[in-house]
Amino acid sequence: MTRLCGWVSTAVFLLSLSMGSVASAACTNYASEPKRLVDLESAASKGALDDVAVACLETAYAASREQVTKGKISRVLLVNAYATDTAQWALLVRRHLDEVDQSDPDVSYLYAFYLYNHGTPPADVIHWSDVGLERRQVWTGAVHVSRVTGLLRLRTLAAMTEWKALSLRATDEAAVRPLAEEARVKTKTFAREWLDFAREAGRDTQQPTEICLSAASAEACGLGEP
Repeated sequence: MTRLCGWVSTAVFLLSLSMGSVASAACTNYASEPKRLVDLESAASKGALDDVAVACLETAYAASREQVTKGKISRVLLVNAYATDTAQWALLVRRHLDEVDQSDPDVSYLYAFYLYNHGTPPADVIHWSDVGLERRQVWTGAVHVSRVTGLLRLRTLAAMTEWKALSLRATDEAAVRPLAEEARVKTKTFAREWLDFAREAGRDTQQPTEICLSAASAEACGLGEP
């Protein structure tokens, strides 16, 4: 009986190795065949790539030496994760932005909102909002207006959050007062930029006006006579 159990264990072990080899052999090398990524697009858009497919993509991502190919692989992984697991998506986005490129403002736009909605420190929200705004010329028409407005608003709200938190501390901590003042000026600057853009785009100016006036004078906000 002992021998039989030992034989069964050995057989299972060898079978698992064999299955692993088959899976490895069946894994498409997307690093050298990036055109085949199109075969995954439909499933990825539904978050339907299985663990084997994801593992293949990760292997190809690590093996790729061309940034363009690495970017294409990364985007398939991003689309797949976004459909089912935004926490995993956020990790993949950060890797994409750090290792691949920051040229797509849509990626920075979504990431900045994710960070803001998950209580990330304001400095990070402001940074990725700025990265998206640096490439705002990519957007056109109504999309341009909507996304630029969104990032200007997000950046302003993050700065105001930082300013309010530092102001509370500054009442008891003298060393924090210069930081609070810096955050106030930043809030005013961002709110003014948002306000100016809203005017030009015909968008509602109430919120940026109120925030700007809470941080500076009407003149500094472009609302009073010099």
